Amino acid sequence: MTRLSRYALVLAAIVVMAVYAPLLFDMAFGERVKTTHLFYSPVIKKFVWRDKLLEMPDGATEHHARYVQMDEDGNRYTRQEFEKLLPFIYYRNMELWGLLPLELNGQNFDRETIKARRQVSEFKPEQIAGRSPQEQLLPLIESVPGNARLVFPEQRFRLGDELEFINADFNRRDPELTKTYTKALKRKGFVFPGRMAFSKPTILKPFDEGAFLVDAEGSVFHLKRVEGRPKAVKTPISPKSGVRSIRVSENTRQEYYGLLLANDDTLHLIGYDGYKLTPLPLEHYDPDTMDFKMIVNPLYRTAVYSDDEIVRAVVMDPNYRPLARYEHVMPGAGKTFAERVFNTVTPFGLKLKDGTSGYLSPGFVFHGPSGFISIGLALTTYLVIARRKGHTTARTCADGGLVALTGMYGLVAVLLLPAD
Repeated sequence: MTRLSRYALVLAAIVVMAVYAPLLFDMAFGERVKTTHLFYSPVIKKFVWRDKLLEMPDGATEHHARYVQMDEDGNRYTRQEFEKLLPFIYYRNMELWGLLPLELNGQNFDRETIKARRQVSEFKPEQIAGRSPQEQLLPLIESVPGNARLVFPEQRFRLGDELEFINADFNRRDPELTKTYTKALKRKGFVFPGRMAFSKPTILKPFDEGAFLVDAEGSVFHLKRVEGRPKAVKTPISPKSGVRSIRVSENTRQEYYGLLLANDDTLHLIGYDGYKLTPLPLEHYDPDTMDFKMIVNPLYRTAVYSDDEIVRAVVMDPNYRPLARYEHVMPGAGKTFAERVFNTVTPFGLKLKDGTSGYLSPGFVFHGPSGFISIGLALTTYLVIARRKGHTTARTCADGGLVALTGMYGLVAVLLLPAD
C-alpha cells in the first residue's frame, strides 16, 4: 500500500481503538452504581444514604453485602432497618411488616394517605430545551376525555408563526384547528412566532394539563384542550425570569404543574395557585451537569442533585423553606484498581457523548499523568521492534512519532498495518 493510504488506515485504527477500548472496559469492569441514593428520614430526622461498595468486605456472603446503608452521623443499618427509616418511600414493605398505619409528628398515615401525598419529579441535563433532539410535533391531549383513560389525538401541533396542527394519520395540515387555536392564543395576547413549547406527551399519567408555550416576547401561556376547544391562559410569569426550559409533571396532588428553569439557572415550581413561581433553595446547583430529583412526602420536600462526584440534598418544609442541607462524596468519584490500570495502559480516550446531552458530542478524555507510562513503554517497544526489523529512518521517525503521541493505540496500529 502507498505511504499515504497506510497512514490513513493507521489513524483510522487509532481513532476506533480510542473510542471502543473505553467502551469495552466499561462493559467488562463497569458494574457498579456510581450514584449514591440520598434521602431524608422523617423518622430520625437525618439524611440517610445507600452506596454500592467498590470492593466486597472480607467474609461477606449476604446477597446485599455489596451495599452499605448509613446516616449522616456514620451509623450503619441493615437493609430492613434502612427501609424503616423511609416509611413514605417503602410504604408497601411497611404494610407487609404490619407497621401501618404509622404515627409521625403527631399524625397518622395509612397506605392510601401516603400514596396520595407522594410525588417525585426529575430534571436531567439532557431534558433541558436544546440539549437533546426535541419532538417537533406534540400532541395536545384532550383534558376531559370522557373515558377512563387519556387518548392520543389524531393531530399534533408545532409552534412557529402560528400554532399549526398536523393530522398524524394522513400527514396533512389541519387548517381549521390551526386557525381556531392560533386565534385563541392571539386573543390572550400571544405574540407569534412562538419560541418554545413544553408538555408531557404521554397518556401514562392521571390526567393532562396541556402545554406551556413561550411567545416571541418571553411571556408564558398555558394551553389546554377542553372538550375539543382551546383554553388559553396568559400566566403572570414575568418574561424577565427568562424561561430556559419547563418540565411538566402531572400529579393528583395538584400542587405544582412542573419545574421551570430560568435563564439564571435557578429552578422554580409552577404552582397551581395562580402560576406562582416558588424558587427552590439549591446551593451549587448546575443544571447542565447535575441530575435533579424532588421527593415529596406528607411531611417534607427533599431536593437531591448530583454530578459525577458529589450528591447534595436540601430538606424543606411544606412551604419549601430549607431546614437542613447535606452533601456526600460518592464512592464512584474514586477510581478502582482496574480503572487505574486501564488509565495507565491507555493515555486517552475518545467519547461520543458526555452523558448530559442527547446529541453526539465527541470529545477527548486525557487519562492523567499515568498515561505517560504507557507512552514510554509503547515507544520503547516500537523502537526495539523497528531496530530488529531494520525499518528505515524515515519510517521509524513517522511511526515512532505516532506511537509517542498515542501510546498503545499507535503501537498496535503500526504493527498491525505494516508498510509493504
